[in-house]
Amino acid sequence: MDPLVPTAGEAAVLGLGILTVILWAVALWTLSRDRRYTPTQRLLWLLAIVAAPIVGSALWLLLGRRPGTDRVPGPRGTA
Repeated sequence: MDPLVPTAGEAAVLGLGILTVILWAVALWTLSRDRRYTPTQRLLWLLAIVAAPIVGSALWLLLGRRPGTDRVPGPRGTA
């Protein structure tokens, strides 16, 4: 057994860790771009995401984001 080569279990844990960091980063990024919440509401979401990275991030992405948040506002009818 080579100590430099990860086992299947170690690779799985590493993969889950990487996915958790990506989920956390996406949640923080989308929260920072959302301007429809008050600063107090955004702070509460931030605390939820930081305190419980997996659950808080999942809740934000499933329940907290509002439709049309990622769009750049602009005049209608322009291409």
